[in-house]
Amino acid sequence: MSRLLSSSHTANSGLRRFVIAWVIVSLLGVITVLGLEVRAQLRLLSASATENVQWTLSQAETEVMDLQLAILHARMDPPDNAALSLVRLRFDVLYSRIDTITSSEVIENLRAQPSAQKLVRDTADFRAKWTPVIDGPSTQLQAELDQFYNDATLVRRDLRELALDGVNLFAAQRDLRRRDISEMLLSIGVTGLGLLGLLLLLMLAVLRLASQRAEEAREHRETRERTETIIATSLDAVVAIDSDGRVIEWNGAAERIFGFARAEAIGADMAHLIVPAHFAKQHRSGLERMNITGSGRIIGKGIIQLEARHKDGSLFPVDISLAEAQSARGQIYVAFIRDITSRVQNEQALKQARDRAIAGEKHMAELLAVMSHEMRTPLNGIIGTLDLFQAKGLDAEHQRYLRIIRQSGEVLLSHVNDVLDISRMDAGKITLRKTRFDLVTLLEDLIESQMDFARTQGNTLVLTPPSPDLHNVYSDPGRLRQILLNLVTNALKFTRDGVVTIEADCSAGLEHVDIRVTDTGVGITEDNLRRIFDDFVTVDSSYQRRSAGTGLGLGISQRLAGALGGRLDAESEPGDGSVFWLSLPLAPPPDAVLLPPLPRKTDAEIPPPLDVLVIEDNPINREVASQMLQRDGHVVTTAANGFDGVELAGRQTFDVILMDISMPGMDGITAASRIRGNAGANAATPIVATTAHALPDQIRSFHDAGMHTVLTKPITTTSLRRTLSRALSTGAEALSPPASRDRTLPPMGATVSAVTFAEVQADQLIDVRHLEELAEDLPSERLTEALATFAAEIDTFLNALILPGNTTDATFGAEAHRLAGSAGVFGAMKLATLLGTCQQLVRDADRDGIDALIPQLAGTWDQTRQSFEDLGFTAPPRDLTE
Repeated sequence: MSRLLSSSHTANSGLRRFVIAWVIVSLLGVITVLGLEVRAQLRLLSASATENVQWTLSQAETEVMDLQLAILHARMDPPDNAALSLVRLRFDVLYSRIDTITSSEVIENLRAQPSAQKLVRDTADFRAKWTPVIDGPSTQLQAELDQFYNDATLVRRDLRELALDGVNLFAAQRDLRRRDISEMLLSIGVTGLGLLGLLLLLMLAVLRLASQRAEEAREHRETRERTETIIATSLDAVVAIDSDGRVIEWNGAAERIFGFARAEAIGADMAHLIVPAHFAKQHRSGLERMNITGSGRIIGKGIIQLEARHKDGSLFPVDISLAEAQSARGQIYVAFIRDITSRVQNEQALKQARDRAIAGEKHMAELLAVMSHEMRTPLNGIIGTLDLFQAKGLDAEHQRYLRIIRQSGEVLLSHVNDVLDISRMDAGKITLRKTRFDLVTLLEDLIESQMDFARTQGNTLVLTPPSPDLHNVYSDPGRLRQILLNLVTNALKFTRDGVVTIEADCSAGLEHVDIRVTDTGVGITEDNLRRIFDDFVTVDSSYQRRSAGTGLGLGISQRLAGALGGRLDAESEPGDGSVFWLSLPLAPPPDAVLLPPLPRKTDAEIPPPLDVLVIEDNPINREVASQMLQRDGHVVTTAANGFDGVELAGRQTFDVILMDISMPGMDGITAASRIRGNAGANAATPIVATTAHALPDQIRSFHDAGMHTVLTKPITTTSLRRTLSRALSTGAEALSPPASRDRTLPPMGATVSAVTFAEVQADQLIDVRHLEELAEDLPSERLTEALATFAAEIDTFLNALILPGNTTDATFGAEAHRLAGSAGVFGAMKLATLLGTCQQLVRDADRDGIDALIPQLAGTWDQTRQSFEDLGFTAPPRDLTE
């Protein structure tokens, strides 16, 4: 505070000195300018006095008259040379007068007058015309005296007019100069009075500043006393040190907080007094840096939490704020310190309580999500098995039992999916796929799908004719259908023998579309209306008791409406039915286009039914390959490892063997060599190597082991059909023993193309065409189950990858290879490539390489999962299986 007052006083003193200096400089400047002006005017007056213009002009006329008299004498007979000499003398005198008129600076203004310009020019022409004659022979001059006389008469008239003009002009100029001098003298007087007044004002300002200085001194004294009182009674410690780190101020709070008396602290080194030993070196280096550079890391940075030391040696947390100041002894540093031990303890207790609450909530959410996921997996199996069940041979009662089982499973699966949807939405992982679509068609399809249910309730389901503008809207049609399906099924569920109406209104434009579902059912009380959108809330009504539900449908719908940028609400009266209305923007943006359809596969020729042995350790790959083969009418036998595959090949004849290369225990090359070497039933059977990596050197090793060709993963229906056809058409090559076979590779254009395709697509996130083919080959439930299993395996793998010990386990590299194959099955090309890289890093025990790969691998998996969802293939959120 004292420094601020000192700065204010210094600023006032500087202002006062500046004002005085400015006034003095201004006064000197004005006096100098006026003096120079007076001097110039006097010089002009002096020039006028020394050079009498009127005399010069009138004398010129006189000289012309003398010249004319001389010419008259020279014209008398006989010619007299003396008279001609007099003519020449008078012309020379006139010549000098004319020269003064044409070049004198004083009469420059006269020559600039329009009326005088011709006179001066004629006079100069006269001089120029007769100068050669005067300087020529006397006979010529004598002969032209008459003309000379006449011209002199004209010049004399011109000089008279010029003299009269000069008299008028210079008289006016003298009047003007006298007026200028008078005005200048008046200005000097006014300026002098102004400067005198300014000096008086300056004196008053100085007196006022002196008074303010006295007042500031008094306020400074009061402020200093008040500041000293505040510091002495402050609850925070106030400690000041000099540039050497010695304590120069130590208030009562510092005594209480640190335990040192003021007498002990003053003059002591702060580093030895209250700074912890492990901070002492930093304290000294920071003080030295501040003294040298004037900048510090924590000075002026606000409140910083540090540790301080008590007199008894104990450490405790403090809030400290540092500032610098100037004193008579130089630079000083002031610290305001507060003991925050109690606050830190309270914060730690609150954090622990919060962490326990979050952990409990997270565990509950994880338990709910995991249980829902684990329940959905067997349910998918049950429902999928029921799809495969052939009910035609059963009687009506057993068929009814199957329908009950299926319906119950679907209801239970719907409940589980609702729980998963809630968990995914609350985790902020909801995915929207917005596109242009036809809302009218969506509504019509929705009504058609619910028509049977409406009839069982005795209800009529009506769609009010919508506006043609709704044929072209923009949003997520899947999510919108989910919302409307919830609303319509609820309306039908709580209505008996009534009417459920759906209407879409876009009278306010596509930016504000209202979709209303109105029923004539039992209605909802006001208390229940306020909570129907809460989770797990079911309305207690007579119809509800006959309608099972989790109470999640409306909660999910309201969340989805918000995600779509809209709002879902309801109005109802008990006994009069309900109306649920959804308001949301559906206007297509300018750049919105229809999503292009997924590329369709080109069908390959299906080979005749075969007995195929599939040797594959990866259950996902094994299931996919089996489904593809069975779909084409083949009989499939599977083996989960090389040992089982060799055993099966030894006792049963197959048309083709699909052999995975990388398998634990016995790899594909070893298994193929044993099948060929055993001279058993399949010694000549074509063996197709299935692998995700098929470089030329590897293909040669496959060929040497007795394998006929290579099928590169991911396996597609088209590539599988072509490979089987090629294996059958060129199977004769497989009959010869490996030793007698040519060591060069046979032409395998399709195989090379497959390898090249895999390499080219390595940076592609999802092979959409392959994924679509897989979706056509596998039932949707099995594809969803396989994708969920793959997602769980990848998440488990990534979690384990972080632990250093796993990277030295050989089985860990095998797991990376297995997952790379699974990724290829689903068309996740980039993920498969990274997993292959991970396998190599594990094999090389390169922990640094694995650490560098983990972020890229995890990020690629998140992007791949999102791409699956964007394409309509749902994989569970990552945190549901961790």
